[in-house]
Amino acid sequence: MDTGSAPKPPNLLVMLLIGVGSIAVFAVVAMGVMSDDPDVRGGSIFGLIAALALVVVVLAVRRARARREERDRVLDAGTMHRARIVSVRTEGANELRTRVGFELEVLPEVGEPYRVFCSESVPNLAIPRIQPDAVIDVWVDAEDRQRVVIDPELLGS
Repeated sequence: MDTGSAPKPPNLLVMLLIGVGSIAVFAVVAMGVMSDDPDVRGGSIFGLIAALALVVVVLAVRRARARREERDRVLDAGTMHRARIVSVRTEGANELRTRVGFELEVLPEVGEPYRVFCSESVPNLAIPRIQPDAVIDVWVDAEDRQRVVIDPELLGS
């Protein structure tokens, strides 16, 4: 199934940072293993920890990018329907946004209502508009009706 968009090339800066970081970590760890100096060994441990942190950051960025691309695809190719919020739960928060899990009852114009679960990052100022029993607009994926995105205008994003 072609979504109409070509895959994006990898970001050159990210690839460069990963490459240089990997070489630096390998060099520091190799020097630490071969050295009798405890300071150098400590540096190699620090390098190893830095490498693991870099891997975690890269994976988190890739996951966030994939989530954003999927969301954009549903907004571009999906169809708008109304949905009733059945329940909400907080999945995480910071001072500006809250990650909210939603159970929604999608109310299609044709066919029976059905339930879906989705998760959205919601500005804290929009929380009062997304309480149970509120009826909201959602975008439903044309290929998989279980994939929904809450209308960004409602969330102020």
